[in-house]
Amino acid sequence: MLPQIFISYSHKESESAVRLANNLESEGYEVWLDSTDIQTGAHWDDEIVKGLNASEIFVVLLSKQSTESQNVKDEIGYAIDHNKHILPILLEECEVPFRLRRVQYVDFTQLEFEEGMQKVQSILKSFLSSSAPESKGKPSAKKEKLMDPGTLAATITTLVAPYLAKFGESFMNEAGAQLPAQVFKIWEMISGRFQGNPTAVGVANDLVKKADDTDNQEAFTLQLKKFLRDDQEFAGTLQAMLKETQGQISNVGDGVVATNGGIGVGKVEIGRDLHGNIVIGNNNQVTDRQRNPKKK
Repeated sequence: MLPQIFISYSHKESESAVRLANNLESEGYEVWLDSTDIQTGAHWDDEIVKGLNASEIFVVLLSKQSTESQNVKDEIGYAIDHNKHILPILLEECEVPFRLRRVQYVDFTQLEFEEGMQKVQSILKSFLSSSAPESKGKPSAKKEKLMDPGTLAATITTLVAPYLAKFGESFMNEAGAQLPAQVFKIWEMISGRFQGNPTAVGVANDLVKKADDTDNQEAFTLQLKKFLRDDQEFAGTLQAMLKETQGQISNVGDGVVATNGGIGVGKVEIGRDLHGNIVIGNNNQVTDRQRNPKKK
């Protein structure tokens, strides 16, 4: 069963909210909407909190009226404080609330409804992939010994940074067809996991904008390390996805080269263990101690 989605909006956008809810429900999602889920006579604030607590995903419709609404601001704050997946949808040009300024949003002002919904569905799927349980019949990533979070984070940064440097901010929209599929999926999963954490989203955005900046790489690696350390399921899934890149990435000499991208990403051998050194960007070298078990 797909998770429940809470839609926050001002009543000026009721028509848009209902249209969005109907579309999401047709895709199998449970949708909480105050106009249909709060019964007459119920205590409004209590019902809002119940709806938020029961929902895994928080969608907020941004407009001039909603961004000035104290109720909407309260709902945004509650969703952030309770680590909900957050997806803002921009309905008109307005001042985005401070706590959402580094959260990825879908701009419906530039898109037809159907095109916008495709982007919404893509982000929702990334939310699901970051928290979905292992499918029956597939080996669990948890069963394999996890890499050190710092090593795993550095390896992933090394893998994605060259592509980000090449494609820049067009990475998510235009580069998909030119990327090894698993590299694209890894970035989508990380982006989805970062949602709802403004600091992490900001660090990821900085890396997208200037991926060859070693400070941006280090900041991204540090943030990713924290998530990997605190969430072993996320770490195990990312590690499994990294191993799957073996079918798309070829070891050539001392480097790793994408089979359909031709971009070297440093001295990395992807597998159960990490060997050699990781070189991120401009010679920012991270040494793997596993290369020499006696080294402390």
